[in-house]
Amino acid sequence: MALDATAVSLLVLGVLIVLAAVADRLAGGARPAVPGALRDTAAVGVLVAAAGAVFALVATDEALAAADSPVLGWVLAHRTPGVTTTAEVVSLVGGTAGTGGLAVVSAVVLFARGHRRTAVIWMAGVAVGALTIRLVKLAVERPRPPEALRLAEETTASLPSGHALMSALGLTLTAAAVIALSVGTPRAAAIRATAIALAVLAALAIGASRVYLGVHWTTDVTVGWLLGVALATTCLTLARVLDARARLGDAPDHEPVTPSRGRGTPDRVIDGP
Repeated sequence: MALDATAVSLLVLGVLIVLAAVADRLAGGARPAVPGALRDTAAVGVLVAAAGAVFALVATDEALAAADSPVLGWVLAHRTPGVTTTAEVVSLVGGTAGTGGLAVVSAVVLFARGHRRTAVIWMAGVAVGALTIRLVKLAVERPRPPEALRLAEETTASLPSGHALMSALGLTLTAAAVIALSVGTPRAAAIRATAIALAVLAALAIGASRVYLGVHWTTDVTVGWLLGVALATTCLTLARVLDARARLGDAPDHEPVTPSRGRGTPDRVIDGP
């Protein structure tokens, strides 16, 4: 591994400190006024810390072998031509370009509908997600499963799964946009439930396909999901907080992107897959 457990843990801690400082700066006193914002900020910290714990464990190479190897062994014993074809299609369609691209399209739609600030946050979130994938792969440099067991060709490091991270991030942001734009329509509740269910199921399927194809360990996918949900939660919370800040300053540039349960009370769009 490129970094030992101590170095990776310190890196994660440093990222958390920087994120907290940036959030406080951007919030400008509005964050405590947004219901659930402090809880969501804490949730992001827990998710990133959990991912950091996995970094520290896999940095020893042996610590998670008992968890990863049995899963891969079970997958190898249950491969069938039909499931393999399905996994290949899911992996192809659910690549980082596909799921990240959906989030970018949703950002464009939001921008066109007047939600300019949120659209910028969505775009920035996708960019940060792509950068996170590259940086963590370079920092940890975990080898992929043996090449003889793979059903797809990959040349980059194994941790994290880029497919898992970007699917959790991109599909959550896309679902959030769909939900936000459906507010006030007769079928808003059904659209919300459907969008959440599809986002969760698709992210799970995409991550599972990477393990099935033998190109990722289970913990690679787990870390990808953790980081993806953390980034998505950050984007959603930041959008809500900045909307609240604009309202507190009596200078909103558009209606809040997040639905509300009561007059002037923003509510969270989606919890993320």
